[in-house]
Amino acid sequence: MTVETSAWRANDAARFDLAREAVGNVVALLLDLSRTGALDTNAALDEAKRFRRDLLDSGFDRARVDQLLTDIESRLAELEGLRQ
Repeated sequence: MTVETSAWRANDAARFDLAREAVGNVVALLLDLSRTGALDTNAALDEAKRFRRDLLDSGFDRARVDQLLTDIESRLAELEGLRQ
């Protein structure tokens, strides 16, 4: 019996899990800020959908996952400024 190996290494899967958690955090913050009126609701929803889509589209591409994390970190910093 032949066992196929995954395209992912353990650290790739861990990085994807980190990205998934980061997307959840940025989506929650976007929705919270839209609820309080700090952001336009439609714009916040569109951005939240884009982050989710970018995560799912990253597939097995570690570079895309890393870029997504960088984008999320930058956006979280901007959004935290709005929260103040």
